[in-house]
Amino acid sequence: MNALFTKRLLTALTVVALSMAGAALAQTADLMISEYVEGAGNNKAVEIYNGTEDSVSLGSYTLQRYSNGSTIPYSIALPSINLAPGAAHVMVYSLADAALLAYADQTDANLNFSGNDALVLVFGGSTVVDSFGRVGEDPGTAWTCTGGSTINHTMRRLSSICAGDTSPTDAFNACVGWVFFASDTYSGLGNHVTDCGTVVNEATSWGGVKAIFR
Repeated sequence: MNALFTKRLLTALTVVALSMAGAALAQTADLMISEYVEGAGNNKAVEIYNGTEDSVSLGSYTLQRYSNGSTIPYSIALPSINLAPGAAHVMVYSLADAALLAYADQTDANLNFSGNDALVLVFGGSTVVDSFGRVGEDPGTAWTCTGGSTINHTMRRLSSICAGDTSPTDAFNACVGWVFFASDTYSGLGNHVTDCGTVVNEATSWGGVKAIFR
């Protein structure tokens, strides 16, 4: 069973379990950056999570990369697909190792960030919905805190984080809201859970579950 099928299966099972319990997935304010991989060599990835109660069209979003303290971004368009509630979209640098590429929903040659590059998730070309790092600041090789640094680590958003950081130029503390894992840890990619509370499930259908596998 390959990694991509496994992550979609787990997402589907989560949807089914919550619908049987009469509850919808925990809600976040908008899409969020839920996992960050800055591994060995070309192993770079970003996971985008839909914790809202609705399917979201990714085509309205871009991921911006700000390199080495620059205030001018490289913009990476997300595909024109609908991301189901509770699902995650994994973006991987196109030159990454095969083990990481196996998790990719999207690959891009401009996703070649390093530990000192800021990332900003933008809606409609200008509305910031989440950010990682600090735009305009070059921290050296990485942003560092007591728990680790943004280089040679996988970082996963805490399940208690229910809204993105919409101020990309404010101070960035990598230990706040993130958990560190060893370099080249991929096992959590494609699956994220929040504990933001549940809402009454109005319309979870088998058709919606099938859509995850398309």
